[in-house]
Order: sequence, then structure tokens, then C-alpha cells
Amino acid sequence: MRSLITLFMVLFAVGCSADRYVDMIPVNLHSWDKPVSIFYDNTDTLSLRNISVALRYNSDFAADTLSVMVQVSLPDAYQSCEKVTLCLDRPYKAAAVTGSELASYRRGCRLDQRGYYIFTITPCSAVKGIEAVGIGIDKE
Repeated sequence: MRSLITLFMVLFAVGCSADRYVDMIPVNLHSWDKPVSIFYDNTDTLSLRNISVALRYNSDFAADTLSVMVQVSLPDAYQSCEKVTLCLDRPYKAAAVTGSELASYRRGCRLDQRGYYIFTITPCSAVKGIEAVGIGIDKE
């Protein structure tokens, strides 16, 4: 019985970890103005994914939207770049606390090449109060 429970827990942990990927990189919270690059090693070319920009911020960041440039470099060296305005769902907080959020970037997309995808996120203007930036990828 004990080995059955252990096997179930291992399968559950592997199944959960395969459905979500989040990677964040710390930035200068006094003035984030430099590009941040996240490398994602894709092995699944069939699943549909939802891609989000991950943000961690503190009380110095007070906006409900954030404009960024998102550049995606594919394993075959193709690149695309676009300006994206992220709408943030910031619940009201009475105290100064750090918040984290996944702001939707793309829904229902297929990463159809094996290898490294590079997501580079650059703010359109310097931003105060952002502590870390990254990418979240979820299977649909």
C-alpha cells in the first residue's frame, strides 16, 4: 500500500510540473528599463499553450496596465517583436506588500519547434516597483 501511495504522489508531481512552467528574473526595482530574456526549452510540439508575462511588484508600482515589447526568438532563428499592453488584475491592498501576477500574452498557441524559445521582455518606459519579470507557460 505504501509503495502505491508513493507511486501516486510521484505521478501526480510529474503530471503537475509538466503542465506549468514559470521562470522569472530579478530586475532593478528602482527603475526597470533593460530587456529581460527567458529561455524555454520546448520538447512538446503538439499541445496548445497559454503564455503569460509573469510580474512580481511592490507598492511602488501603482499602474493597472504595463506596456512592454515582447520579442520571441524561435529555435530556427525566426524572430517576432510586438508591443503589448498588459492589463493587471491588482486587488486593493491596504498594506505595502509584494504581489505576483501572470498577465495573459497569448492563448491557444502551439510551440511547434523543438529547442529553445527566447522570450525577451522590455518595458516601453522605465518602471518603478517591478521586482522580477518572466514568462509563464500553461498547457490548455
